[in-house]
Parts: sequence; structure tokens; C-alpha cells
Amino acid sequence: MSFSSRVRDELLSRLSTNEWDETTALAALSSFSIVSLKLQAGQPFILRVSRIETARLISDLAKHISGQAKVISRGKRDQQIELDLKGREWEVINFDFYAFIKTLPQSDWWIILAPLFLAAGFMADPSKRIYHLEVSPLAAARNEELYDLLLAMALPFRQTSSKKRKGVYLSSGDDISDFLRLSGAHLSLLRFEEVRSELELLGTVQRQVNFDEANIERMTDAVGRQMESIGIIEQSLGLESIPRQLSETARLRLENPELSLADLGELMIPPISKSGVSHRMRRLHALADKIIESQE
Repeated sequence: MSFSSRVRDELLSRLSTNEWDETTALAALSSFSIVSLKLQAGQPFILRVSRIETARLISDLAKHISGQAKVISRGKRDQQIELDLKGREWEVINFDFYAFIKTLPQSDWWIILAPLFLAAGFMADPSKRIYHLEVSPLAAARNEELYDLLLAMALPFRQTSSKKRKGVYLSSGDDISDFLRLSGAHLSLLRFEEVRSELELLGTVQRQVNFDEANIERMTDAVGRQMESIGIIEQSLGLESIPRQLSETARLRLENPELSLADLGELMIPPISKSGVSHRMRRLHALADKIIESQE
């Protein structure tokens, strides 16, 4: 089951087991799952939702206001529903969502947001390292109203740039968390945060591994160059002919190619610092460069 389906299951469960204003929930479901607003007088409203359970919920909600909703077409995924509210269709479709959110606390906003996601929402699986929650009303004319409504709820949705399907989306993990919390999908929120934490931990570990690998690669390259310079000096002059400190450093490096400069300094008599060893290595490089120049 996809993450998006799990969110829908949780929201359906909450909408089916709580007591609240059915007209508000029906308004949110109908407004954003309606196929088209361009209807002639007397024509029924046609809704489309992705689950038979959502269609049943719409039917139950319609009964509360003496209406009915019946499935007229059933595809592999979508259910087409004919909504008959005995003349109250436009009243529901034009529900004042702004007044609702201004007069009620955030804890009640789920009554709008849960149906909204069921009607037109989709969420990418966060375990695939994609943070994306989108709401795309079937009736394009609803897009601007939806965008303004969500901004009024302090949810920073952006509008999609697709010409085929207009909608709004979130791409920030924190913003998606806020939406799940406000919509009442608390179990999905916990799972989402769990996945985010796992990904952050994996990211931290991977960055550390990459850092360590880069350091090993740099050290390997540096040691290789040091060994090359020492080899040039040894073949051309002999290590016994260079200053004692440089000779000691060169011999220790040849005997211990795996050690860092700091560890190499600990082996010297007396021990010296990493910067001291680095200074001696630079002198060995410079001497090797001079030998190469003299041979050219």
C-alpha cells in the first residue's frame, strides 16, 4: 500500500467515526472533486473520487441533508458520483470556507483538510527521498480559490506549472508535517517523521563515509607523492647524503606508508608535530624537484 493510500485510510477512518458538521465535510469533498462547474440548470453535479469508500462517505454525508449520491460509473480506480441535494447543490459547492477557518480554531480545520485530501490529494512516498504533497481539483476553476484558502490557513502551498492539471503542492518536509497534523492524519504524521529521521540519519552517515573516503584518498595521493620524491632522492643522491632530519623522515615514511603525518612525527627522536613533519616533507619534495630539473 502506498503512503498516500495510508493517509487516505486514516482520514476516511476519522471522518467515519467522529461527530462534526457533515455539511462542511460534504462541501469540501464536493467542491474539489466536482468534475466541472460549467453546468446547465437542472443538471446534476458529477463528482469523481479515487475510492469506493470515499464514494460511500459522500453518500452518507448527503443523506444528512436529505440528499443522495449514487455511483454512476466505476473504473479501475475512479468512482463517478451523481450528487442530488434537492436544490441545495450550489449552496454546498459555494460553501464559505474562509468564514469557517476564521471562526474556528486550528484543531477544527481537519474537517476541511481531511475531505480535501480525499477529494483531490496525493502524497509521494517519503521513503523514496521525495517530499511532495499535492492537491489538484478536477475543476480547474477551483484552483485559485483553493490556493488562497490554503494560504489563509498559513500552509505555504505553491501552484503547479503544469498546463494539463492545475493544482497546488508542498515540497518541504516541515510543511507536509503541518498539513498532516492539521488534517488529523496523526498516525501518518508519526510515520512520516520516523522516515524523515531515518533518512536524516542515513544522510549524516553517508556524508561521514564520503568525508572519510575523501580523506583516505587525499592521504593516499599525498603518501604516493612523498614515496615518489623519496625514491628520486634515494636513487640519485642516496638518503645518507641528505641532512639527518630529512633522512630520518624519509626512512620512516618508507617503513610506514600507512601512517599519517601526525603518527609519523610520534616515531621520530625526539617526537615532532604534524606541522614539523609536513615541513620536512615539503623540503624533500623541493629537493626531488631540483634533481628532476637538473636531469632535464
